[in-house]
Amino acid sequence: MGNQRMTTQMMGEQLEMVRQLQQEVQAVKTQAVEESRKVDELRRLHEQSTRQLRVMREQTSEQIRTTREQTTEQLKIIREQTARNFEQMRLQVMKEVGIVQGQAAEEIRQAKEELKQAREEMQQAKEEISQMKEQLNTIAGSISSGAQTSPQPSYADVARTPPTSQPSNVRTLSSMRTTPSSFTDTLFCTIDTSRVSEEDRGKAQVGEVRQAIEEKVRAREGGQPNWRCAAVVKDVRNVDRIKVVCRDEAELQLVREAAERTMVKGVRVLRDQLYPVKVDGANRTAVLDSSGNILPGAAEALGKENEVTIAKMHWLSNKENGKMYGSMVIYVTKASDARRLLDERYFHLAGESASTNVFKRRQGPDQCYNCWETGHKAFACSKTQRCGKCAGTGHRHRDCQAVEPKCVPCGGPHESFSQNCRLNVHKKDVVQLSMMNDRDLQDYAVLAVAEPYALNIEGSVVTTPNSHRNWIKYIPTKRHDMQWPIRSMLWIRSDLEAEQVPIPSADLTGAILRWPDREVLVVSVYVAGKDEEALRTAMRQLHATIGSFRNSTGKRTDVILAGDFNRHDQLWGGDDVAGRRQGEAGPIIDLMDEHGLLSLLPRGTKTWEGPGGESTIDLTLASAELADEMVHCGIYPTEHGSDHRAIQAEFDLAMPERTAEPRLLFKNAPWNAIRERVKEKLSPLPWDGDVQTQTDRLMDVVLDAIHDLVPCAKPSPYAKRWWTTDLTKLRRTYTFWRNLARARRRAGQRIDSLEDRAKETGKEYHDAIKRQKKTHWDDFLADGTNIWQAAKYLKPVHDANGDKVPPLKRTDGTMTQDKVEQAEELLNVFFPPLPT
Repeated sequence: MGNQRMTTQMMGEQLEMVRQLQQEVQAVKTQAVEESRKVDELRRLHEQSTRQLRVMREQTSEQIRTTREQTTEQLKIIREQTARNFEQMRLQVMKEVGIVQGQAAEEIRQAKEELKQAREEMQQAKEEISQMKEQLNTIAGSISSGAQTSPQPSYADVARTPPTSQPSNVRTLSSMRTTPSSFTDTLFCTIDTSRVSEEDRGKAQVGEVRQAIEEKVRAREGGQPNWRCAAVVKDVRNVDRIKVVCRDEAELQLVREAAERTMVKGVRVLRDQLYPVKVDGANRTAVLDSSGNILPGAAEALGKENEVTIAKMHWLSNKENGKMYGSMVIYVTKASDARRLLDERYFHLAGESASTNVFKRRQGPDQCYNCWETGHKAFACSKTQRCGKCAGTGHRHRDCQAVEPKCVPCGGPHESFSQNCRLNVHKKDVVQLSMMNDRDLQDYAVLAVAEPYALNIEGSVVTTPNSHRNWIKYIPTKRHDMQWPIRSMLWIRSDLEAEQVPIPSADLTGAILRWPDREVLVVSVYVAGKDEEALRTAMRQLHATIGSFRNSTGKRTDVILAGDFNRHDQLWGGDDVAGRRQGEAGPIIDLMDEHGLLSLLPRGTKTWEGPGGESTIDLTLASAELADEMVHCGIYPTEHGSDHRAIQAEFDLAMPERTAEPRLLFKNAPWNAIRERVKEKLSPLPWDGDVQTQTDRLMDVVLDAIHDLVPCAKPSPYAKRWWTTDLTKLRRTYTFWRNLARARRRAGQRIDSLEDRAKETGKEYHDAIKRQKKTHWDDFLADGTNIWQAAKYLKPVHDANGDKVPPLKRTDGTMTQDKVEQAEELLNVFFPPLPT
């Protein structure tokens, strides 16, 4: 029974499973029927879409045919109309040509008449000059017969005379009251174009200014139809100023009026040229009031008394010392009046007589008398007015009641206008920081640095700075095993094609610059002094490098060697080189002779100065062909604090224009607006075609939206972010005082106070660099959002070239020469040809 019950139970279970399977089969059948119905529906939709597509294709074909017919008809009409217009223009041009030819013939006839008249006037002038020459010869003979000549100085006497002094028998400005050469009778109207916008810069050139003035003057009533400017030239001292030379006072006034009415926006007609004359022994009561200000009407009264026109005047002596007599400077409007006052040696002053003298401007940095900072003048200052005595605001220095003075430029315990203002400094790495933040260097192709500030830190060479957005750093391929691992380096402009040349020396850094028609080898050189073996080794390596370079290319090859050679020779040092030093540079001269190199720096130019004196040990050597293309080579005017003078060499070579790609600021991108723009542009587009076609459409829409809506970052400045305008001002001040001290020292007039001032301004400048850099980075690290950026800065720079792709070596052993060849080589490597 038990087995029978179990069997019955198992059969029941099996029947239940069969029923479940039947139900599942039924469900599958039902689903299959539903799927079949959907397939039929899709088939029906497909047939319907096919019919609609066929209808649309037929309609489109009909529209295309109709449009083609209409376009053909319109083109026919346009062609006929163009032919008629062309014929009309041809007839009009022929008519105008006839008129121009008639005018040209008339102008040629007038020009011939003017030329004939000019020849007659020239002949008359020659006769007058001949008569004047005879008169001058007669006067000179009478003078020479009665004049006493002073003894002629010997060559030794002249040679021993300091450069700024004169022999006793030479008439000097102070002894014979020579009129300055700037006192000329030439009249000119000065036009300043510094404020003209870049869009209008083309309208403010010399030719355009001349044309505008001449047209305005000729258009005046009763004017001269053929009037021309005497001359229109650029000011040699200021390229933003144009001088219009005038023949007389009336023409000067005429030109000024024409210029003021015709110039473009931003052009200014400057005031008339003024001529300063110093007046000594002037009674202050006739010039100043009780407050120390110029009396109203004093300039007009004194000008009338001396029969001159005084535009302005300034009191030079100290107004607070209480002295009754002092010195002042007057500015007259005519050179002839200034010359007459200097020749007569006296000046009428309210019934008294004062003496006149040549006014010598005090040399010094530009200082603003509004904020008292250096580097600009008061007329261009927009800062708050400050006191020149206490550095406070709200009052002038003449009204200051402060007991302790304070200098605005340097913060010292003296007035801002004190002659003893001393700014302070020292440290070697700041010299390179100063150089790499000098905007005047940004357009040079190469900076060759000898003895750079570079340290060996954990096996890596760290320079100061370690990178720069404008330059690519090249350091020697070999290192010294000591604290100072390298003694030369190159900074090459990042947009130039360059390849480093491996030289087995830590004192030589070479690179090849490539142009389409030439290649230039540039080597930064350092040769240790008093080491003959180092000199021979360096010359041997340079010889091998130059030879290998010239034999490796079919283009024109030029060579530049620049750096500290630490050797003397009269070839570049001049006659000041001692006889015992002559010959020590023999290997350098042999290298120059063998490779046709020339010294570019003028002979005798001093490039190094120290406690023991000055000498010429820094050289710039170039191949003869490149030397023929030299525009200038000399001492760079800006001082950065090194004992070696920087040398600048300029050549007539075509440099590539900088094309800075705008950088998109994605962190400020309006992503919601971008999504809406993409959605709006994609909606009307068809989705036919292959995957590549659809991808191209999508990319075009997305890129257009990004370039339209994402803001662009401002162009990065040349200098580092921590560099400030105050540091630039300090650099200018330091350059001024060091150059002034050097000039006096070379003239044999060493002034200890001036030397101290130059050293102190250098110290102040270098300390300010270190202080500003530290403050900037302290503030940067204090901001927690900069932690990841700071972490990137801690990583060593493994590649000196940054993101610049170096020359690539092909499978045949040759090297790529430019970006095009690099791209081709990368394509060949990444996408090799498919196997056959």
